Amino acid sequence: MPGADPITTVIGPLSTSLEGVKLFMQTILDAKPWLQEPALMPLAWNSSFHISPTTRLKIGVLWHDNVVKPHPPITRALLSVVSRLEKVANVTIVDWKPHLHDEAWAIISSLYYTDGGDEDAAIMAASGEPWRPLTKWIIKENPCVKKLSMQEFFYWQEEREAYRQEYAKVWNETAAGQNTATGELEGIVDAILCPVGPGVAPLHNTAKYWGYTSQWNLLDYPALVFPVDKVDAEVDIAEKAYKPMTDIDKENWKLYDPETFSGLPVSLQLVGRRFEDEKIIAILEYVKQQIGLPFVSFP
Repeated sequence: MPGADPITTVIGPLSTSLEGVKLFMQTILDAKPWLQEPALMPLAWNSSFHISPTTRLKIGVLWHDNVVKPHPPITRALLSVVSRLEKVANVTIVDWKPHLHDEAWAIISSLYYTDGGDEDAAIMAASGEPWRPLTKWIIKENPCVKKLSMQEFFYWQEEREAYRQEYAKVWNETAAGQNTATGELEGIVDAILCPVGPGVAPLHNTAKYWGYTSQWNLLDYPALVFPVDKVDAEVDIAEKAYKPMTDIDKENWKLYDPETFSGLPVSLQLVGRRFEDEKIIAILEYVKQQIGLPFVSFP
C-alpha cells in the first residue's frame, strides 16, 4: 500500500485447499509483478521445493507467547499435532521460546497509524458512518497510536529493525551446529508451529488481541494457516484454576465459553523465515500427508 512502508502490506490468499494457495502464489509470481511494481523483490516461485522422508525437519512449537494463553481448543489442537509429529521419523520437535512478544506489539501498533489515524478518521467522517467498536479500539483507544514526529518515526523504525535482528538471532541459536566447510547453520528450526489467535473465531467486536498474527507481520515472516479440528464442548472445558499472565490474558479468558464456540473450526499456523514461503507450503504438504490433517471433516 503506497505510503504505508513501516509495516509491509501483503495479499493473503484464502483458499479451501492448500493447492489453491500454491496456485495463487505461483500465478502471481509467474506474472513478474516486480516489473510493474519496483518496490517488490524480484523472486520467482520455486516449485521444485519438496520434503521427503529423508529430509530432516525441526519444528519449534510456540505454545503461547507469554502474553496471552490460547483457549483450551487451541492448546488441544497443538497437543494433537505435536503428538502425531513426534511419531514421524524425520521430524524433531522442540519448544519455541517467545522473545519479547509484548514489545513486538508496542512496536507494530506504533507503526500502524503514524499520522495518529487522521487519514482514516477523515475518510470515516466523510462517509457519515459511525465508528465501529474495533476500529475505535485500535485507533482511538490504543495508547500507541499518535501522530509521530520525524524523530519518533525514525525511533520506531529503528526499534523495528533492532527487534528483527534480535529475533533472527533467536532463530539462529536453535541450530545444532555449524558446517565447518561452508559456515552454514545445521539442525536449525525449519518452521514454528503456533496458534493463529488466542481462540477460535471470536464473537463480534471482541477480537482485541492480535499478537499471534501481528508478530509475524512485524518480522515480515510468511505464515500459513491450516484447519486441524473442531471445538468439543465436552472436552475443551475452561481451566478454572488458571491464573492469567497479564491483564490482556485475563480479559481473553473471560471470553471463553465451550458451549458458545462448540463445533467451530480450530486452526493453527506454520511460520517460516523471510522469503521461505515455498518451504512452509512444502512442510505443510508433508505434515498433512504424514499425520492426516485435518483430524475432522470440513464442508
